[in-house]
Amino acid sequence: MKRIAVLGAIVVSGLTAVGVTAQGLPGIEGIEHVAGKVYKIAGAGGNTVVFERANDVVLIDTKLPNSGEAIMTEVRKITDKPLAMIINTHSHPDHMGSNNELSGDGIEVIAHVNSEKRMEAEGGPFGASNVDRSFSSHMKIGEGADEIDLYYFGAGHTDGDAFVAFPAARTVMAGDIYAWHMSPLIDPGSGGSMLALPTSVTAAYYTIPNVDYWIQGHGGVSTSSEFLSFVTFNRALVQIAEQTVQSGGTEREALDRLAANPSFAIFLGTETLPGLEYGGSPKSRALINLMVAFQELRGEEPQLIMGLPREEWPE
Repeated sequence: MKRIAVLGAIVVSGLTAVGVTAQGLPGIEGIEHVAGKVYKIAGAGGNTVVFERANDVVLIDTKLPNSGEAIMTEVRKITDKPLAMIINTHSHPDHMGSNNELSGDGIEVIAHVNSEKRMEAEGGPFGASNVDRSFSSHMKIGEGADEIDLYYFGAGHTDGDAFVAFPAARTVMAGDIYAWHMSPLIDPGSGGSMLALPTSVTAAYYTIPNVDYWIQGHGGVSTSSEFLSFVTFNRALVQIAEQTVQSGGTEREALDRLAANPSFAIFLGTETLPGLEYGGSPKSRALINLMVAFQELRGEEPQLIMGLPREEWPE
């Protein structure tokens, strides 16, 4: 739980630096239909996905603390069925912060085994969060139109990043290993790895069958071709990092090599994305992840870098 506490403090500190506090974040937005019986609720932390089953409702991620009532207000706009299950894509407080508010009374909480260890640890400002059932590589829940498949392919954002698939809707909730359609935040203290990320997302793309839509942990909903472009970019980022380290170059030289490929322009924008005021632009995040990759390649202990000072953003 110490890792969750540290990251939570960093998130709040970073938001405060730009005039945004946890209480002042963009509020929960109206529920949005994605496909089939799958819906998305944005705001107040990461996206919450709502899956309406025949007899009940499943939530994937529960945003920052004290968001439970607002989440359920949006759910009640589409159904009066009871909440039966919460699935967490990972252990960060902006994705499992309202678990304790919503769980109990027979509501089952499921997460990857690595996320479970952090969520159930004592201490920290958000309190421990119980996990009732965990999985290591794959778990199937339900049948037919109600089926949910949970997958784990390795480290990336953390070492517990779960992909949650809804086969009937041909949709996957990817969590923060894929957020804002740009290179994601890497949290080494929670087992995250930039070097491992391309392998993990490549496996997700080629292993999970029949997917039309990929829901980002923050941000919007992408097509499979858009998700593949994200995979391709991050594979190139690590490959160029390796080549540049071997030749004695710098992170910014590696960034210039990435920018030379016009197909990567969408991942190297210089504008701040909505909701990412504390984290910089897509291009600054790419530079950060090159920095993390260089640290890993050199055998150094990689550091959590939430954002760069504005004067250090690449233009």
